[in-house]
Amino acid sequence: MRSERLDDLFFRYCGKNITGEEQEELMTLLLLEENREQINGLIDQLIRNDKSEHQLSKEIADDILTSIFTATAKKAEQDFADDAVFESGDQEPAGNIRPVWVFRLVAASLALLMVYGGYQWLNKKEQKQVPVAVLRSVYGEDVPAGGNRASLTLESGQTFDLSTVTNGNLKDQPGVTVDRSKGEISYQQLTDVQASSYNILKTPLGGQYKVILPDGSRAWLNAGSSLKYPTVFTGSERNVEMTGEIYFEIEPNKKMPFHVQVVDRIKSNKDMEITVLGTHFNICSYGDEPTMQTTLLEGSVKVKKGDMSRILSPGQQAEVLAGEAERKIAIKMVDTESVVAWKEGRFEFNGNIKEIMRQISRWYDLDVHYEGNVGRKAFAGTISRKNNVSEVLRMLELTGGIQFRIEDRKITVKNTD
Repeated sequence: MRSERLDDLFFRYCGKNITGEEQEELMTLLLLEENREQINGLIDQLIRNDKSEHQLSKEIADDILTSIFTATAKKAEQDFADDAVFESGDQEPAGNIRPVWVFRLVAASLALLMVYGGYQWLNKKEQKQVPVAVLRSVYGEDVPAGGNRASLTLESGQTFDLSTVTNGNLKDQPGVTVDRSKGEISYQQLTDVQASSYNILKTPLGGQYKVILPDGSRAWLNAGSSLKYPTVFTGSERNVEMTGEIYFEIEPNKKMPFHVQVVDRIKSNKDMEITVLGTHFNICSYGDEPTMQTTLLEGSVKVKKGDMSRILSPGQQAEVLAGEAERKIAIKMVDTESVVAWKEGRFEFNGNIKEIMRQISRWYDLDVHYEGNVGRKAFAGTISRKNNVSEVLRMLELTGGIQFRIEDRKITVKNTD
Protein backbone atom coordinates (compact mmCIF):
# COMPACT_ATOMS: atom_id res chain seq x y z
CA MET A 1 0.00 0.00 0.00
CA ARG A 2 1.36 3.43 -0.98
CA SER A 3 2.32 5.69 1.92
CA GLU A 4 0.98 9.24 1.49
CA ARG A 5 3.08 10.22 4.50
CA LEU A 6 6.24 9.15 2.65
CA ASP A 7 5.23 11.21 -0.41
CA ASP A 8 4.58 14.27 1.75
CA LEU A 9 7.83 14.02 3.74
CA PHE A 10 9.91 13.30 0.63
CA PHE A 11 8.78 16.38 -1.30
CA ARG A 12 8.97 18.62 1.78
CA TYR A 13 12.51 17.34 2.34
CA CYS A 14 13.38 18.30 -1.25
CA GLY A 15 11.86 21.74 -0.64
CA LYS A 16 13.79 22.21 2.60
CA ASN A 17 10.46 22.53 4.43
CA ILE A 18 10.90 19.78 7.02
CA THR A 19 11.64 19.66 10.74
CA GLY A 20 14.40 17.61 12.34
CA GLU A 21 11.91 15.10 13.74
CA GLU A 22 10.18 14.76 10.37
CA GLN A 23 13.51 14.25 8.63
CA GLU A 24 14.34 11.41 11.03
CA GLU A 25 10.90 9.93 10.32
CA LEU A 26 11.58 10.16 6.59
CA MET A 27 14.93 8.39 6.93
CA THR A 28 13.23 5.57 8.85
CA LEU A 29 10.55 5.22 6.15
CA LEU A 30 13.22 5.15 3.42
CA LEU A 31 14.94 2.23 5.11
CA LEU A 32 11.84 0.02 5.24
CA GLU A 33 11.88 -2.72 2.62
CA GLU A 34 8.16 -2.34 1.91
CA ASN A 35 8.76 1.29 0.85
CA ARG A 36 11.60 0.49 -1.52
CA GLU A 37 9.47 0.47 -4.69
CA GLN A 38 7.71 3.70 -3.74
CA ILE A 39 10.90 5.63 -2.97
CA ASN A 40 12.44 4.25 -6.14
CA GLY A 41 9.56 5.75 -8.11
CA LEU A 42 9.73 9.07 -6.25
CA ILE A 43 13.42 9.51 -6.92
CA ASP A 44 13.11 8.40 -10.51
CA GLN A 45 10.28 10.89 -10.99
CA LEU A 46 12.30 13.65 -9.37
CA ILE A 47 15.44 13.37 -11.46
CA ARG A 48 14.35 11.85 -14.77
CA ASN A 49 10.99 13.37 -15.76
CA ASP A 50 12.34 16.71 -16.94
CA LYS A 51 12.92 16.41 -20.71
CA SER A 52 14.69 19.75 -21.10
CA GLU A 53 18.29 20.28 -22.11
CA HIS A 54 19.14 20.76 -18.44
CA GLN A 55 18.25 17.23 -17.42
CA LEU A 56 20.42 15.56 -14.82
CA SER A 57 23.03 13.32 -16.44
CA LYS A 58 22.39 9.57 -16.28
CA GLU A 59 25.84 8.96 -14.76
CA ILE A 60 25.34 11.34 -11.85
CA ALA A 61 21.76 10.16 -11.32
CA ASP A 62 22.84 6.53 -11.20
CA ASP A 63 25.62 7.35 -8.71
CA ILE A 64 23.16 9.05 -6.38
CA LEU A 65 20.54 6.32 -6.74
CA THR A 66 23.18 3.68 -6.01
CA SER A 67 24.13 5.54 -2.85
CA ILE A 68 20.55 5.62 -1.61
CA PHE A 69 19.65 2.07 -2.57
CA THR A 70 22.86 0.71 -1.02
CA ALA A 71 21.52 1.97 2.28
CA THR A 72 17.86 1.09 1.79
CA ALA A 73 18.75 -2.48 0.89
CA LYS A 74 20.04 -3.16 4.41
CA LYS A 75 17.70 -5.50 6.23
CA ALA A 76 16.12 -4.33 9.48
CA GLU A 77 16.94 -7.63 11.15
CA GLN A 78 20.69 -7.33 10.50
CA ASP A 79 22.54 -7.20 13.80
CA PHE A 80 25.27 -4.72 14.50
CA ALA A 81 27.57 -4.63 17.52
CA ASP A 82 27.51 -1.39 19.52
CA ASP A 83 31.22 -1.15 20.10
CA ALA A 84 34.53 -2.65 19.01
CA VAL A 85 35.54 -5.71 21.00
CA PHE A 86 39.11 -6.31 22.14
CA GLU A 87 40.65 -9.64 22.87
CA SER A 88 40.64 -8.91 26.58
CA GLY A 89 36.93 -8.04 26.73
CA ASP A 90 33.55 -9.58 26.06
CA GLN A 91 31.51 -8.75 23.02
CA GLU A 92 28.56 -6.46 23.62
CA PRO A 93 25.25 -8.09 22.79
CA ALA A 94 24.15 -7.28 19.26
CA GLY A 95 20.70 -5.86 18.77
CA ASN A 96 18.48 -4.83 15.91
CA ILE A 97 20.16 -1.43 15.77
CA ARG A 98 20.19 0.59 12.56
CA PRO A 99 23.75 1.96 12.31
CA VAL A 100 24.04 5.74 12.23
CA TRP A 101 26.01 5.68 8.98
CA VAL A 102 23.01 4.27 7.11
CA PHE A 103 20.88 7.30 8.04
CA ARG A 104 23.75 9.61 7.14
CA LEU A 105 24.25 7.89 3.80
CA VAL A 106 20.59 8.28 2.86
CA ALA A 107 20.47 11.89 4.03
CA ALA A 108 23.67 12.85 2.21
CA SER A 109 22.55 11.08 -0.95
CA LEU A 110 19.21 12.89 -0.96
CA ALA A 111 21.00 16.18 -0.35
CA LEU A 112 23.21 15.56 -3.39
CA LEU A 113 20.15 14.57 -5.41
CA MET A 114 18.48 17.86 -4.49
CA VAL A 115 21.47 19.94 -5.46
CA TYR A 116 21.90 18.24 -8.82
CA GLY A 117 18.28 17.93 -9.87
CA GLY A 118 15.68 18.43 -7.15
CA TYR A 119 15.15 22.17 -7.34
CA GLN A 120 15.00 21.98 -11.11
CA TRP A 121 12.01 19.63 -10.87
CA LEU A 122 10.30 21.46 -8.01
CA ASN A 123 10.80 25.05 -9.12
CA LYS A 124 11.53 24.65 -12.88
CA LYS A 125 14.59 26.85 -12.48
CA GLU A 126 17.38 27.02 -15.02
CA GLN A 127 19.99 24.65 -13.58
CA LYS A 128 22.44 23.38 -16.13
CA GLN A 129 24.67 20.39 -15.53
CA VAL A 130 28.20 21.57 -14.84
CA PRO A 131 30.38 20.76 -17.88
CA VAL A 132 33.76 19.13 -17.35
CA ALA A 133 35.48 22.18 -18.85
CA VAL A 134 33.86 24.38 -16.19
CA LEU A 135 34.92 21.98 -13.45
CA ARG A 136 38.49 22.20 -14.72
CA SER A 137 38.40 25.99 -14.49
CA VAL A 138 36.86 25.83 -11.01
CA TYR A 139 39.45 23.45 -9.61
CA GLY A 140 42.43 24.59 -11.65
CA GLU A 141 43.28 21.19 -13.14
CA ASP A 142 41.64 17.84 -13.63
CA VAL A 143 42.94 14.28 -13.33
CA PRO A 144 41.42 11.16 -14.93
CA ALA A 145 40.58 8.06 -12.90
CA GLY A 146 43.10 5.31 -12.29
CA GLY A 147 43.00 2.07 -14.24
CA ASN A 148 44.46 -1.39 -14.83
CA ARG A 149 48.16 -0.79 -14.22
CA ALA A 150 50.71 -3.00 -12.48
CA SER A 151 54.26 -4.31 -12.67
CA LEU A 152 55.47 -7.88 -12.23
CA THR A 153 58.90 -8.60 -10.76
CA LEU A 154 60.41 -12.07 -11.13
CA GLU A 155 62.75 -13.66 -8.60
CA SER A 156 65.63 -12.85 -10.96
CA GLY A 157 64.86 -9.15 -10.52
CA GLN A 158 63.48 -8.71 -14.03
CA THR A 159 60.44 -6.41 -14.05
CA PHE A 160 57.60 -6.19 -16.60
CA ASP A 161 55.16 -3.32 -17.05
CA LEU A 162 51.89 -5.25 -17.49
CA SER A 163 50.17 -2.31 -19.18
CA THR A 164 52.59 -2.61 -22.12
CA VAL A 165 53.30 -6.35 -22.45
CA THR A 166 51.71 -8.32 -25.28
CA ASN A 167 48.58 -10.29 -24.39
CA GLY A 168 49.13 -14.01 -23.94
CA ASN A 169 51.86 -16.05 -22.32
CA LEU A 170 54.54 -14.05 -20.51
CA LYS A 171 58.04 -14.55 -21.84
CA ASP A 172 60.52 -16.17 -19.42
CA GLN A 173 57.67 -17.22 -17.07
CA PRO A 174 56.08 -20.61 -17.91
CA GLY A 175 52.36 -21.00 -17.28
CA VAL A 176 51.68 -17.26 -16.92
CA THR A 177 49.10 -15.45 -19.04
CA VAL A 178 48.40 -11.72 -19.18
CA ASP A 179 45.06 -10.21 -20.29
CA ARG A 180 45.48 -6.44 -20.54
CA SER A 181 41.82 -5.81 -21.38
CA LYS A 182 40.74 -7.36 -18.07
CA GLY A 183 43.71 -6.13 -16.05
CA GLU A 184 44.45 -9.72 -15.08
CA ILE A 185 47.42 -12.06 -14.80
CA SER A 186 46.87 -15.78 -14.27
CA TYR A 187 49.05 -18.76 -13.31
CA GLN A 188 48.68 -22.44 -14.04
CA GLN A 189 49.62 -24.99 -11.37
CA LEU A 190 52.43 -26.68 -13.31
CA THR A 191 53.12 -30.26 -12.20
CA ASP A 192 56.42 -30.67 -14.03
CA VAL A 193 58.15 -27.78 -12.23
CA GLN A 194 60.61 -29.03 -9.63
CA ALA A 195 61.25 -25.77 -7.77
CA SER A 196 59.04 -22.76 -7.14
CA SER A 197 60.13 -19.15 -7.39
CA TYR A 198 58.47 -15.98 -6.08
CA ASN A 199 56.86 -13.23 -8.12
CA ILE A 200 55.82 -9.79 -6.88
CA LEU A 201 52.77 -8.08 -8.40
CA LYS A 202 52.70 -4.36 -7.60
CA THR A 203 50.13 -1.68 -8.42
CA PRO A 204 51.19 1.98 -8.48
CA LEU A 205 49.10 4.82 -7.09
CA GLY A 206 46.27 5.13 -9.60
CA GLY A 207 46.47 1.45 -10.51
CA GLN A 208 44.58 -1.78 -9.84
CA TYR A 209 45.02 -5.40 -10.98
CA LYS A 210 43.78 -8.94 -10.52
CA VAL A 211 45.83 -12.11 -10.18
CA ILE A 212 44.70 -15.74 -10.41
CA LEU A 213 47.17 -17.72 -8.32
CA PRO A 214 48.45 -21.21 -9.22
CA ASP A 215 45.86 -22.89 -6.97
CA GLY A 216 42.96 -20.98 -8.56
CA SER A 217 42.65 -18.48 -5.71
CA ARG A 218 42.01 -14.91 -6.83
CA ALA A 219 43.27 -11.60 -5.50
CA TRP A 220 42.30 -8.04 -6.48
CA LEU A 221 44.93 -5.39 -5.70
CA ASN A 222 43.82 -1.83 -5.00
CA ALA A 223 46.04 1.16 -5.79
CA GLY A 224 49.47 1.28 -4.12
CA SER A 225 49.50 -2.41 -3.15
CA SER A 226 51.74 -5.43 -3.62
CA LEU A 227 51.45 -9.21 -3.40
CA LYS A 228 54.38 -11.62 -3.20
CA TYR A 229 53.50 -15.24 -4.03
CA PRO A 230 55.07 -18.46 -5.35
CA THR A 231 54.70 -19.51 -8.97
CA VAL A 232 53.84 -23.02 -7.72
CA PHE A 233 52.32 -23.95 -4.35
CA THR A 234 54.26 -26.84 -2.80
CA GLY A 235 54.54 -28.39 0.64
CA SER A 236 51.90 -28.25 3.37
CA GLU A 237 51.08 -24.50 3.25
CA ARG A 238 50.25 -21.72 0.80
CA ASN A 239 52.07 -18.56 1.85
CA VAL A 240 51.80 -15.04 0.38
CA GLU A 241 52.89 -11.60 1.59
CA MET A 242 51.12 -8.28 1.00
CA THR A 243 51.05 -4.52 1.50
CA GLY A 244 48.28 -2.01 0.77
CA GLU A 245 44.76 -3.32 0.17
CA ILE A 246 43.78 -6.65 -1.39
CA TYR A 247 40.52 -8.58 -1.67
CA PHE A 248 40.99 -12.39 -1.66
CA GLU A 249 38.82 -15.30 -2.77
CA ILE A 250 40.67 -18.43 -1.65
CA GLU A 251 40.19 -21.93 -3.07
CA PRO A 252 39.51 -24.41 -0.23
CA ASN A 253 42.24 -26.93 0.60
CA LYS A 254 42.20 -28.30 4.14
CA LYS A 255 45.50 -30.09 3.58
CA MET A 256 47.22 -26.87 2.53
CA PRO A 257 45.97 -23.84 4.53
CA PHE A 258 46.44 -20.38 3.04
CA HIS A 259 48.47 -17.80 5.01
CA VAL A 260 48.68 -14.06 4.33
CA GLN A 261 51.56 -12.19 5.95
CA VAL A 262 50.64 -8.50 6.26
CA VAL A 263 53.54 -6.08 6.26
CA ASP A 264 53.32 -3.16 8.67
CA ARG A 265 54.89 -0.37 6.62
CA ILE A 266 55.30 1.86 9.67
CA LYS A 267 57.47 -0.73 11.43
CA SER A 268 58.66 -2.40 8.21
CA ASN A 269 58.03 -5.90 9.47
CA LYS A 270 55.44 -8.68 9.19
CA ASP A 271 53.03 -7.60 11.88
CA MET A 272 49.83 -9.56 11.21
CA GLU A 273 49.05 -13.00 9.82
CA ILE A 274 45.77 -14.25 8.34
CA THR A 275 45.10 -18.00 8.17
CA VAL A 276 42.27 -19.34 5.97
CA LEU A 277 41.02 -22.58 4.43
CA GLY A 278 38.51 -21.27 1.90
CA THR A 279 36.96 -17.83 2.19
CA HIS A 280 36.39 -14.30 0.87
CA PHE A 281 37.99 -11.44 2.76
CA ASN A 282 39.54 -7.98 2.39
CA ILE A 283 42.75 -6.72 4.00
CA CYS A 284 43.63 -3.02 4.21
CA SER A 285 47.11 -2.20 5.50
CA TYR A 286 48.18 1.11 3.96
CA GLY A 287 51.08 2.88 5.63
CA ASP A 288 49.13 6.14 5.89
CA GLU A 289 46.21 4.51 7.72
CA PRO A 290 46.26 4.29 11.53
CA THR A 291 45.03 0.68 11.57
CA MET A 292 45.31 -2.56 9.60
CA GLN A 293 41.90 -4.10 8.93
CA THR A 294 40.77 -7.58 7.94
CA THR A 295 37.12 -7.86 6.89
CA LEU A 296 35.45 -11.24 6.38
CA LEU A 297 32.69 -11.63 3.80
CA GLU A 298 32.41 -15.42 3.64
CA GLY A 299 33.93 -18.42 5.43
CA SER A 300 36.26 -18.12 8.41
CA VAL A 301 39.70 -16.64 9.05
CA LYS A 302 42.06 -16.42 11.99
CA VAL A 303 43.81 -13.11 12.59
CA LYS A 304 47.07 -13.32 14.51
CA LYS A 305 49.22 -10.57 16.01
CA GLY A 306 52.14 -11.82 18.07
CA ASP A 307 50.79 -14.53 20.37
CA MET A 308 47.26 -13.10 20.23
CA SER A 309 44.69 -14.45 17.74
CA ARG A 310 40.97 -14.09 17.00
CA ILE A 311 38.58 -16.00 14.75
CA LEU A 312 36.31 -13.90 12.51
CA SER A 313 32.78 -14.67 11.39
CA PRO A 314 31.20 -13.21 8.23
CA GLY A 315 30.44 -9.51 8.62
CA GLN A 316 33.16 -8.97 11.22
CA GLN A 317 36.26 -6.81 10.89
CA ALA A 318 39.48 -7.23 12.87
CA GLU A 319 41.42 -4.04 13.50
CA VAL A 320 45.07 -3.86 14.57
CA LEU A 321 46.88 -0.62 15.36
CA ALA A 322 49.66 -0.02 12.85
CA GLY A 323 53.15 0.66 14.15
CA GLU A 324 52.28 -0.45 17.69
CA ALA A 325 53.85 -3.26 19.66
CA GLU A 326 50.71 -3.53 21.76
CA ARG A 327 49.00 -6.82 20.94
CA LYS A 328 45.36 -5.89 20.64
CA ILE A 329 42.86 -7.06 18.07
CA ALA A 330 39.57 -5.12 17.94
CA ILE A 331 36.56 -6.90 16.48
CA LYS A 332 33.42 -5.15 15.21
CA MET A 333 30.55 -5.69 12.79
CA VAL A 334 30.74 -3.68 9.56
CA ASP A 335 28.92 -3.24 6.27
CA THR A 336 31.02 -5.51 4.04
CA GLU A 337 29.59 -4.10 0.79
CA SER A 338 30.95 -0.70 1.77
CA VAL A 339 34.38 -2.14 2.59
CA VAL A 340 34.80 -3.79 -0.83
CA ALA A 341 33.08 -1.06 -2.86
CA TRP A 342 36.48 -0.21 -4.39
CA LYS A 343 36.61 -3.66 -6.02
CA GLU A 344 33.22 -3.04 -7.64
CA GLY A 345 34.39 0.30 -9.06
CA ARG A 346 32.85 2.64 -6.47
CA PHE A 347 33.94 5.07 -3.83
CA GLU A 348 31.64 4.60 -0.85
CA PHE A 349 32.43 7.38 1.57
CA ASN A 350 31.42 7.27 5.21
CA GLY A 351 33.81 9.18 7.42
CA ASN A 352 35.73 12.40 7.90
CA ILE A 353 37.24 14.31 5.01
CA LYS A 354 40.82 13.20 5.75
CA GLU A 355 39.86 9.52 5.56
CA ILE A 356 38.10 10.20 2.25
CA MET A 357 40.97 12.22 0.81
CA ARG A 358 43.39 9.35 1.49
CA GLN A 359 41.26 7.17 -0.81
CA ILE A 360 41.14 9.89 -3.47
CA SER A 361 44.88 10.53 -3.16
CA ARG A 362 45.71 6.88 -3.84
CA TRP A 363 43.32 6.40 -6.77
CA TYR A 364 44.22 9.62 -8.61
CA ASP A 365 47.88 9.69 -7.49
CA LEU A 366 47.60 13.16 -6.00
CA ASP A 367 49.04 14.78 -2.88
CA VAL A 368 46.65 16.48 -0.46
CA HIS A 369 47.15 19.70 1.50
CA TYR A 370 44.74 21.13 4.10
CA GLU A 371 43.93 24.75 4.93
CA GLY A 372 41.98 25.47 8.08
CA ASN A 373 40.38 23.03 10.49
CA VAL A 374 38.75 20.37 8.30
CA GLY A 375 39.21 17.41 10.64
CA ARG A 376 35.58 17.35 11.77
CA LYS A 377 34.05 17.46 8.30
CA ALA A 378 32.16 14.19 7.71
CA PHE A 379 30.63 12.93 4.48
CA ALA A 380 28.64 9.93 3.25
CA GLY A 381 27.79 8.91 -0.28
CA THR A 382 28.69 6.82 -3.31
CA ILE A 383 30.22 7.74 -6.67
CA SER A 384 31.87 5.77 -9.47
CA ARG A 385 35.67 5.48 -9.44
CA LYS A 386 35.55 5.97 -13.23
CA ASN A 387 34.87 9.69 -12.82
CA ASN A 388 37.55 12.33 -13.16
CA VAL A 389 38.68 13.70 -9.82
CA SER A 390 36.89 17.03 -10.45
CA GLU A 391 33.52 15.25 -10.51
CA VAL A 392 34.26 13.46 -7.23
CA LEU A 393 35.34 16.70 -5.58
CA ARG A 394 32.25 18.43 -6.93
CA MET A 395 29.96 15.95 -5.17
CA LEU A 396 31.85 16.40 -1.90
CA GLU A 397 31.86 20.18 -2.22
CA LEU A 398 28.11 20.35 -2.78
CA THR A 399 27.49 19.04 0.71
CA GLY A 400 28.80 22.38 1.97
CA GLY A 401 31.55 23.86 4.13
CA ILE A 402 34.51 22.82 2.00
CA GLN A 403 36.30 23.80 -1.22
CA PHE A 404 38.99 22.19 -3.37
CA ARG A 405 41.77 23.39 -5.65
CA ILE A 406 44.05 21.26 -7.86
CA GLU A 407 47.50 22.49 -8.84
CA ASP A 408 50.75 20.67 -9.67
CA ARG A 409 49.14 17.30 -8.83
CA LYS A 410 48.15 18.53 -5.39
CA ILE A 411 44.63 18.94 -4.02
CA THR A 412 44.18 21.78 -1.54
CA VAL A 413 41.24 21.24 0.82
CA LYS A 414 39.93 24.43 2.40
CA ASN A 415 37.39 24.92 5.17
CA THR A 416 34.81 27.56 4.17
CA ASP A 417 32.76 27.66 7.39
